[in-house]
Amino acid sequence: MKRVDLIIKGGTIVRSTETFAASIAVQDGKIVGIMQAVRPAHDGDDLLPEANRVINAAGKVVLAGVIDPHVHVREPGYVEREDWVTCTMAAAAGGVTTILDMPNNIPAVTSAATLLAKRRLAEEKALVDFALFGGAGETNLAQLIEQAEAGAVAFKSFLWPYPDRPDEFGGISIANDDALLEACETIAKTGLVLDVHAQNKAIVDHYTRKLPDQDLSNSLLHGRAKHILAEVEANARTILFAKETGVRLNIAHISGGSAAAVLREARQAGHTHITGETCPRYLMLTEERLREIGPYGRVNPPIRSQEEQDRLWECIWDGTVTTLGSDHTPHIPEHKEKGWQNILLAQDGCPAIQESLPVMLTAVHQGKLDLQTLTRLMSENVARLYGLYPRKGVIQVGADADLVIVDMAQEMTVDRRRGYTKQKDVARLFDGFHAVGVPVLTIVRGVVVMRDGEIVGQPGHGQCISPVRNA
Repeated sequence: MKRVDLIIKGGTIVRSTETFAASIAVQDGKIVGIMQAVRPAHDGDDLLPEANRVINAAGKVVLAGVIDPHVHVREPGYVEREDWVTCTMAAAAGGVTTILDMPNNIPAVTSAATLLAKRRLAEEKALVDFALFGGAGETNLAQLIEQAEAGAVAFKSFLWPYPDRPDEFGGISIANDDALLEACETIAKTGLVLDVHAQNKAIVDHYTRKLPDQDLSNSLLHGRAKHILAEVEANARTILFAKETGVRLNIAHISGGSAAAVLREARQAGHTHITGETCPRYLMLTEERLREIGPYGRVNPPIRSQEEQDRLWECIWDGTVTTLGSDHTPHIPEHKEKGWQNILLAQDGCPAIQESLPVMLTAVHQGKLDLQTLTRLMSENVARLYGLYPRKGVIQVGADADLVIVDMAQEMTVDRRRGYTKQKDVARLFDGFHAVGVPVLTIVRGVVVMRDGEIVGQPGHGQCISPVRNA
């Protein structure tokens, strides 16, 4: 092999089906060689080509870069909450090399024109690679095909009207079944995935009316109002439509085992085009966390009970839930603080992209899953679902050199003040969490963008990645 740009030497390589000692050769942003150790204490030195740069990964784990499929960058429109620079800095710090951005900005992504305008903006600022969701709503069904042709990675529909936020959610919300069925039929023709925020508002309204008026400062009431039955019903309904239309349906941010049960039934019956995502918060925190951080822990759907979490872990182990996303959703403090008096007034969401990998590495340390399963959930399965595989999500020759080097022995306590999100003071979901396993180097297409927690990448390095469509 000729001289190459970069050698990552002597790490433990983790794939979805195997773990082995090897060195990786990188040229022009691609993996061009994997030199596997053939005997103990041998890292393939005699097989390594000359390199312009060598990174010593001995004693460390090398994973495919994390692909976060559920990110709300907020720009354009809400730059006081987050922007493409700060969000992708936080991503790089957390070992995330590609993000998939949701369409609820101002203006919301509802057409090819709004999608391409966001792409141009992001290309100037992103440090890591990205792909863009299109929006599917009641008012833009005629613009779905053009968004697919413009390079949308998937579509997002919020099964919630959001009448108080029309600028952000106009054109990407579906509150009636007729429009949802038509969206499923149209998106099925593109071969792309339809992600749904699946909750039944009528059920939420029912349980909200039953809350005690005199004690709305109790942060646990958020979970009672947004009862898990609202997810169960909406999941079952959208799964029924997916069976009928053949659309590739993905249910976003499943919060508990009860909400995943209908997905398990569908997949066990052979409907593997229907998939589900959850978030580290639902796997590693319970509703008791809200007693400590109040409205700063208000996310949607809510963090559930220990029982629901235990059942959700079963859905990870049996393959019902196939991907993890952070649902990174920054707000300004004023939108959270009002929840101390009335939890129903706080906005939903919290920054989480930087913490997701350390939190899940801690789950590995605790024996809740292994590294091979982790890389499936956070990298390979995401790439396969959204048409980015084999360019992304895997360590193999020909793939982009998107890699994260992890020190599984290193420990840290999450400190929101050291995060890269623009809204550090709102990032309290995992603040104080003791993590075991820390990303120490993030590489995007052969370029180091984070080293030992410090961002060394430059805005504009990130590229927009278009999916391979399955139509």
